[in-house]
Amino acid sequence: MKIIVPSWVSNRSIATKIVGIAMLVASIFAGIAVYGLVNLREVAAQQEAQYRRDVVAMTHMVAVRSAVGLQMEAVQSHLLSQPGFYQDRYEAEIADTDTQIDEHFTELATIELTKAELRELELLEKVIGQYRTARDTGLAASRRGDKDNAVSIVLVRSEAVAHAVKARADEFLQQLVDAVATGSRQIRERTASTSRNVTILLIVGGIVAAGVAVLAARQLSRPLRRAVNVLTAVAAGDFHQRLEQHSQDEVGQMSRSLNHTVGVLRDAFDRLNHRAYHDGLTGLPNRVLLRERTERALLAAGPGAPVALLLIDLDGFKQVNDVHGHAAGDHLLVAVADRLRELVRGADTAARLGGDEFAVLLAGAEDPCTVAGRVLAALRRPVPFGAVQLVPQASIGVAEWRGQADVDAFFHDADQAMYAAKAGGKGRVAVANCAPGPVLTA
Repeated sequence: MKIIVPSWVSNRSIATKIVGIAMLVASIFAGIAVYGLVNLREVAAQQEAQYRRDVVAMTHMVAVRSAVGLQMEAVQSHLLSQPGFYQDRYEAEIADTDTQIDEHFTELATIELTKAELRELELLEKVIGQYRTARDTGLAASRRGDKDNAVSIVLVRSEAVAHAVKARADEFLQQLVDAVATGSRQIRERTASTSRNVTILLIVGGIVAAGVAVLAARQLSRPLRRAVNVLTAVAAGDFHQRLEQHSQDEVGQMSRSLNHTVGVLRDAFDRLNHRAYHDGLTGLPNRVLLRERTERALLAAGPGAPVALLLIDLDGFKQVNDVHGHAAGDHLLVAVADRLRELVRGADTAARLGGDEFAVLLAGAEDPCTVAGRVLAALRRPVPFGAVQLVPQASIGVAEWRGQADVDAFFHDADQAMYAAKAGGKGRVAVANCAPGPVLTA
């Protein structure tokens, strides 16, 4: 049964409500009010202190994990770039993320963590130290021009350690979430214990006083249970639950703060998820997302379905960078991405695979060679860049789904067709055939 409390009562502070209850039962048993007031204030203080500690720690750990991910991207970009402006910029990004990580660890050191959390934090710092050692070794090799060794170090050693860093960070975050849930459970248990003791005393003092105390306990414990439910949902990855915010007291303030924190965490996870599946420069889906959509399209369509893949490689892109600079190259890549977006339908996918390589997944009955011809025509239109007109060219390899062994074979067919188009004079379209070797069509 839901009990409706007047707004002039619910909007009062918790302290005021407790004092009012104490005054009501003072004539029956003055000690009951003192006992309940002290215990409930301790519970409120403990809940607020623990909540603030854990949420602040969670915020710093989410920032550390995000900084590690950004640094991994910067390290990989550093290895793929030539000495100069971009390599210097990536080194600056690496140094900046190092500073961010150190600052967050410094802030974490000022928080009163449990012994288990401190041990987990020390292990995380140790793993980050190992990651930095491997990373610096790879970057040093890259600066010496030893790209193969640098890539090997980053992909084998640094990448593995970086994933270990993320795993440790996730474990530490899970500990913090568990600590929030555990603390809430302990508070609930203590509240329940206090309510039982007060009930016994109220029964001795009078049935009326007991009824008032039970009502007060229910009104105070219900928001705590709802807060525990929201935090439990957050721990399970559900960021959609919210607390009601009817009152203006401390419970209402806690509800608003918790709702705001959950929203911040949800936005942070959404941003991380978007970065994992999209290209940072063009905003197009990346290779990972393209592969997932290809697998879904083939699974939904079945063998012999009209599913095709276009691999697009820009011709002469290196010369654009060499002659006009990397800013011109980036501008050209963004323009190509915009034109591909305009060409594809809602069921199709345009993606950037990396460098100057793009792809279009066609999940419909439209002829892929016709689409490839439109892509060539669209890309040949000049792209203004300052006083210069950049004229992109592209070679396109087309593969149609013919029940290949797996998605990798499907991508391989399109890749081979693209190389055949380049070998045939560039600015052409080549189609992968069932027979060995691609067929040049345009």
